[in-house]
Amino acid sequence: MSLDGRMRAFLESVVRALVEKPDSARVEVLDGRRATRFLLHVDPEDRGQVIGKEGLTIRALRTLVEISAHRHRRRFEVEIPD
Repeated sequence: MSLDGRMRAFLESVVRALVEKPDSARVEVLDGRRATRFLLHVDPEDRGQVIGKEGLTIRALRTLVEISAHRHRRRFEVEIPD
């Protein structure tokens, strides 16, 4: 499995553990010129769970992803689309 695939699986498992409706959670991968973007799609009612108080949860997820990307000389971005 590629690094992108492993990161997608990791993010999906973490996000599904955080939300009330795990069946509606999915991660979309978009390859860009400078970075690979991971879009976290969750039920609108679960957005707050993924973002966390003052953004701490999403910031922690981004930090974990950035550490992995740095180790592999890649650039990853994690976003929650509106």
